[in-house]
Amino acid sequence: MKYTHFDDICPNHRTDFVMLYFAACRSLRELQAAIRRTNGGKLTCRQAWLLRRIQNKFVQMVARHKADQRNEMPTIPNAKYPTGIVIDLKSPQGNVFYLMGLANRLIRELDLSAEEIAEFKGEQASATTYQAHLNLLRKWFRIVFVG
Repeated sequence: MKYTHFDDICPNHRTDFVMLYFAACRSLRELQAAIRRTNGGKLTCRQAWLLRRIQNKFVQMVARHKADQRNEMPTIPNAKYPTGIVIDLKSPQGNVFYLMGLANRLIRELDLSAEEIAEFKGEQASATTYQAHLNLLRKWFRIVFVG
């Protein structure tokens, strides 16, 4: 069986972490039942150890996921204009052009001064990567990104 490296897996908008966790646990139970059927209802010490190891990795993944979710808000620096908008980066709203349009709309709605607009536009022009644009929106408007 050939495994796909995790860097080669593209994100999919139809799946989320919880769904993947329960599918993996279900597959693990089915694997354990299949091994028991082939061995007359018993697992060898090595098979039981490997299944426990996989189960512990699932628990670690869930703990890491929950910790990441809890720490999402505190890692956002103090924004100049906190809006609290939440955007899923896996959705069409995660497009950088949509995000910059959202920033321009927020500038109009918040009625920023000409100096602040010039400062924002200068930072926006210097942002050359997707991550830089996300950080810019976090810094100015405290937009929370998930996904």
